[in-house]
This record gives sequence, C-alpha cells and structure tokens, in this order.
Amino acid sequence: MKIISLEVQNVKRIKAVRIEPDGNLIIIGGDNGQGKTSVLDSITYALAGKSAQPSKPVRDGEEKATTEIDLGDFVVKRTITASGGGTLTVTAANGARFASPQSMLDKLVGKLSFDPLEFSRMRPAEQAKVLRDLVGLDLSGLDTERQQAYDARTEVNRDVKRLRSQFESMPEGDPTAEGVSVSALADELEAVRERNRERIAINEAILATERDREEVLAKIEELKERAALMANEIKALDVEAQKAGNKEPTEEIVSKIKGAEEINRAVDAAFERKKVLHELKKSDVRSEELTERIEEIDAKKESAIAAASFPVSGLGVSDDGVTYNGIPFEQASSAEQLRVSVAIGLALNPDLKVLLVRDGSLLDSTNLGMVRKMAEDADAQVWIERVGKTGEVSVVIEDGEVA
Repeated sequence: MKIISLEVQNVKRIKAVRIEPDGNLIIIGGDNGQGKTSVLDSITYALAGKSAQPSKPVRDGEEKATTEIDLGDFVVKRTITASGGGTLTVTAANGARFASPQSMLDKLVGKLSFDPLEFSRMRPAEQAKVLRDLVGLDLSGLDTERQQAYDARTEVNRDVKRLRSQFESMPEGDPTAEGVSVSALADELEAVRERNRERIAINEAILATERDREEVLAKIEELKERAALMANEIKALDVEAQKAGNKEPTEEIVSKIKGAEEINRAVDAAFERKKVLHELKKSDVRSEELTERIEEIDAKKESAIAAASFPVSGLGVSDDGVTYNGIPFEQASSAEQLRVSVAIGLALNPDLKVLLVRDGSLLDSTNLGMVRKMAEDADAQVWIERVGKTGEVSVVIEDGEVA
C-alpha cells in the first residue's frame, strides 16, 4: 500500500498542496522555509495522530489544517484546529467508515517516524536505543539490574583492595602463642608490694620503739617497769619480723608483666591479621558472586537480543551501539550505513510502504540512485525533502504551494 494522492491545506508553512506521486522516489524540492518539510510532516500528522503533532501544527492566521491521503484501499482525512481539537475519518473504497480510525492506522503505519538518514547520523548509543525500541526489545530491567550489580561489585572490590593492603602491611604476630593474663600478674605484684609495705611498717615500728627505749633507759630508775614492758614488746615485734621474713624482690614479676604484654601484642596482632584475612576472603567471594551475576545478566541480554526479530538480517545491538554482521555499525562505510538504514525503514513498514527522509540534500546522486533502486525492489515509496529546484526533483514547493 502506497500513497496515491496527498492533499494538504494550512499545515505549518503549507497553504494548499496537492501531489499525485509518480514512481518510487518522490523528491520534494524548494528553497529553505518554503514548506518542503511541512509536506512530509503532514503525512506523519495525518497517519500517526496527535502524539506526532507539534504544539502549533496549523499555519499562522488560519483556524484549521486538513490533510487527505488516498492510500488506494481507503482514504484518510484529518482536520486539526488551531485550538488543539480535530477530527479523523478513514473511509474504505466501498464508502464504509472505520469506527476506530486511529487504532486502525496505528496497526497499519508501523514506524512511519523512522528516518533512515537521521538514524545513520546518530551516535552509537542512540542508534542502539532506537533499534531496541523499534523491535520492542526492552532491556531496561536487565540494564538496571546489571548496573546495580556492577556498582555493588565496584564497592566490594574497593573493600578487597583496602583489606588486602591492610592485611599485607600487618605484622604476622604469633598465631601459636597463648595470651598471658597481665591482670593476674599485676594482682600478684600488688600483693608482694603490700607485704613489703607491711615489713617496712614493722621495721619502722621497731626503730621507733628502740628510740623510746633509749629514752626510757635514761630514766631507768624511774621507769623500770615501763622499760620491761617495752622490752617484751620489742621481743614480740622481733618475732613478727622473723615471721615476715626478708623483703621480697619485685623485679622478676615486673619482667614477667612486660613479657606477657609482648606476648599478648603478638597474639592480638595474629588475631587481627586473621580477622582481616577472613574479611578479605568474604569480600573476594562476594566479588566473584557479583561477577557471576553480571555474566548471567549479560547472557540473558544476549539471549533476548538473539531472540529479537530485527528488520534486517545481520543487525544486532550491544551496550555500545548497533552491530551489523558482527562489527560496529559506525565502522561500516557511509553508503553501507545508508543502505542498511533504508532497509530497516522499509522492513518496519510492511503494509504501508512509505518512508520519509528529511535533510535529503546530504545525499549525493550515487546515494539517491541506491535509495531509488531499493525502493523499486521493495515496491515502496520514499519521500525525500531536498533543498533546490533542479535535478531529480519531483515537486517544487514555493511559499507553501506547488510551484
């Protein structure tokens, strides 16, 4: 199905245009600002509906715009008002009208908005998105899941790097030694010191008593009884002193405490190193799990891409862009890119074999010939807007009308 005739009034820059296309390549020529693009836009607005219309589709100063397209089997007529309203009728050849005309057109027109020339000039990532949308390949869920796994793995790998650096810089310590109780040794040391303080106190008491005894002896005549008592007291204290024994040394215990602290530091260092190693192994395992998850997601994406029905054999998509026969699309020659892009557009519209190309001035005669041949082989119509009035121009637009 192709366009038999196109009649447009007051769409954007167009005043009144009627075109009865002849052949497979219809080139709309004219100077800039005369309404060439408006001709192609009117086809899109009429068939694709309100979603394809800009905010001001009606020519300035006019109340409404109309587009009537004869497709042979039926006629499409759309009216658009300046206030944003409008009507749509689709009438079959026998005079019957479709009850849901836009739904009928949506099933018919396919991807009319696809412009092969524009597609060939897009960045790789944009081409991949357009192609995925065209074939209904929604990888957004898997892309989100993959990005989350990738971000998590990046964080885990950062921990792995930190833990490995920490582990390698830590002293090995003594993993076989058992810790020594410093507090028990400290208690023992305090007990010895307390006993020594008691001995010192006893010795001081002896000295004091002896001084008192000397004073008493000076007064012995008067204080015999008291001296005798003191002598007995001295004897008793001597007995206690003998029981207490000599002052005990503390150096050995102090040395043991220092040794215990060194042992415990070695034990603690070995324990901390072992703990860091445990965390490092856990992080390594988590990183490997996330890598496996990313690989699983990539495999799902590859399966989804392999199962997708692309309009041209050899096409594919990756995270980086579109591929053709296994190589990046951008690495193909400009002629090959255009050929594949046109083939995509033709394949996307199997029922309504109409393809719209803007910026056709970028195509040289060789490329125009290639597009013409492809349109003829596919029995399709390719409408191209092109600056200029000479050469292979089918229709010239001047001031919104056919010249």
